[in-house]
Amino acid sequence: MVEKTKQFIKQFDINLWVLALGWFVGAMGFAVAIPFISIYFSREIGLSLIQIGLFFGGLAVIRSTFQLIGGEFSDRIQRRYLLVHTQIIRGIAFAGMAFSIFYNMGFWWVSIFLVINSIFGAVFRPAANAMVSDILPPDKRLDGYAITRSAGNLGWAVGPAIGGYMASYSYGFLFVIAAVITTISGIVFALFLKTSNSIQNKDKFTFRDLLSIKNDPNLLYHSALIFILYIVVAQLIATFSIYAVEIVGLTENQLGMIYTVNGLLVATLQIPITKMLQHKTFTFQLSVGAFIYAVGYSFIGLFSTFTFLMISIIIVTFGEMFMSPPSLALTSKMAPEGRMGRYMGIFGFFVASGWSFGPMYGGFILEHFADKPLTAWILISSLAVIAGVGYIAFAKKLPKELNYKE
Repeated sequence: MVEKTKQFIKQFDINLWVLALGWFVGAMGFAVAIPFISIYFSREIGLSLIQIGLFFGGLAVIRSTFQLIGGEFSDRIQRRYLLVHTQIIRGIAFAGMAFSIFYNMGFWWVSIFLVINSIFGAVFRPAANAMVSDILPPDKRLDGYAITRSAGNLGWAVGPAIGGYMASYSYGFLFVIAAVITTISGIVFALFLKTSNSIQNKDKFTFRDLLSIKNDPNLLYHSALIFILYIVVAQLIATFSIYAVEIVGLTENQLGMIYTVNGLLVATLQIPITKMLQHKTFTFQLSVGAFIYAVGYSFIGLFSTFTFLMISIIIVTFGEMFMSPPSLALTSKMAPEGRMGRYMGIFGFFVASGWSFGPMYGGFILEHFADKPLTAWILISSLAVIAGVGYIAFAKKLPKELNYKE
């Protein structure tokens, strides 16, 4: 077992492991605080579910726009440069949020710093995803995305465990911790990430370039389906956290435990599951993942107890592990030479757009079906079924060479 692990580690460039380490640290900083910001807005500021959903919807619209812009930047500016500086600026923004909370500066100041954090987080993601493709050849990328995703979710496992404990004492201190950890992520990239020049596109950029999706029907179809699926995926943060704490009555510690189990499962099982599915088509993995999401989120409405909410999120987590790496690997297979950042940016735009509509959709449903949780969560989950059926249909249109790892 030890020997197999060593062989697995050695088959990948050291820069992939540095990227994974920085991603782990950055995700931990994010996860310490962000899952609890919705509860802060609800409990301390008094916003309603719909107001919180609208805020996070608007925030994700901003994030989706900057995913596109970040993708273009990452084809023109050194990706390593973007990774370093985006994380340091995010650390400063987290510090600003902490200051705003400590001095009771109100919703708007907290929101401004959260928007700044989200903008630079959006620029970070397509650059980091494109860097996986810089580091690895095409036949290794699915494994590479599984590794970086496992690292990110290990951070997601550790972060809420810290945050759930600290939230009962001080929301402001959560963001102090997030600021320090996120800045360390940028330092890791600055000191240890050594990659070759990734600038491949020196053409003059215009915003019309962002509409290039219309010239690739495969990317257009994939992006539309991933948007629908991510409306459901997005329920994990704002909608679920408020439902679990404010409606069901879980404590912040219990919520943190659920998020920690989610992260630990991905960190430990993502690579084995990706290996198990590596000979299946990307569309098969995406469709199965979508259907698992539908089952998991539907179960949330069946029983209002900590144990059953934990079981529901465990099911959701398996859906996450089935669909996330192949969604990125499929995007990388579609990207032409010199356009990896753009394609990752377009993909990220539709992912972030799903995140934008998700809290609004979920908040609206829960607000109007507060006394019928099963109906509410089935309505939320139905979109995952649509996405799953869509990927089954997409398999018939997608060229075979794009639909496999090799």
